[in-house]
Amino acid sequence: MKANLFHTGAGPVTGDASTRFPITEALLLNERNVMTKTVGLIGLGPMGGNVAGNLLEKKFSVCGFDLKPDCMSALADKGLLALGSATEVSKAVDVVITSLPSFETLTSVIDELRQKPKEGQVVIECSTLTVEQKITAHNQLKDAGMIMLDAPISATPSMLAKGMASIHISGEEAAYEDNVAVFEGFTASNFYVGEVGNGSRMKILANYLVHVHTCAAAEVMVLGQKAGLDPALIHDVLCKSAGASKMLEIRGTMMAQSDYREGGGTMFEVYEKDAEIITQFGAEVKGPVDLYVSARQRFNMTMAQGLGHLDTSAVCKGIEAAYDIDREMVE
Repeated sequence: MKANLFHTGAGPVTGDASTRFPITEALLLNERNVMTKTVGLIGLGPMGGNVAGNLLEKKFSVCGFDLKPDCMSALADKGLLALGSATEVSKAVDVVITSLPSFETLTSVIDELRQKPKEGQVVIECSTLTVEQKITAHNQLKDAGMIMLDAPISATPSMLAKGMASIHISGEEAAYEDNVAVFEGFTASNFYVGEVGNGSRMKILANYLVHVHTCAAAEVMVLGQKAGLDPALIHDVLCKSAGASKMLEIRGTMMAQSDYREGGGTMFEVYEKDAEIITQFGAEVKGPVDLYVSARQRFNMTMAQGLGHLDTSAVCKGIEAAYDIDREMVE
């Protein structure tokens, strides 16, 4: 076996992928002394960037492309090889991972990949989209001879960065089994959930709970304050109680501190997209979304109060305002 020519050390890397390394032999031994694959990221935003960062920390060879150069340069010191297009990424690696903000963006990437398809290549599609959109994308890539796994990630960006994410994978089971090491490289747990589309169905259920639990944490924080309890004490005690949740633990910390800056104005954007997907899904399957509709009203109220540039945990601030609690917010 020839030496792997992917860059794995720190520092920026440049150059044309086709001349820097022979991709068909671009395999290396990881720390567990098993063969590992070369991985390419298309989309290096809050989620995709953390996927790439986690894989690089696990000594995977990773290249990537994003329309925003800053997203690529932010990972240069970790060893990411920045390439100039989705096609270059596909050409350079064994496995492609996509993490994109919309179906329109994914469609554009698929159109590009289909022009020069890499026969049998697996595309791990991690975006949060509708089930129908994922199935459409899967079929388009299948027609081009490629294999798409519907594999949305269940985590906030900070959870993903800390290695706390879960991923729900659906599609061809053999492709899943062949890439378990890749999933283990950037998540804490991975689940194969069956036919294509089931990954997104499971992600919709997870997001339902994320939003409802965030809203529930905010309401009890306000309820406790109205009863004279300290927000930090509420958080510390309830996180060890039978009513604890991941959102109480993570976003409850921000609520207790009245510091909603994490998220940088993107998290309410994500919430709005997810809310549409969840309510549409409920209508399609004719299932119950009563609690979700109630939580959604709280989030909408918070945005109407001018807090939509903050993390969604700011729903606590919105509810505080509605109940005459004027707690200073960390700016």
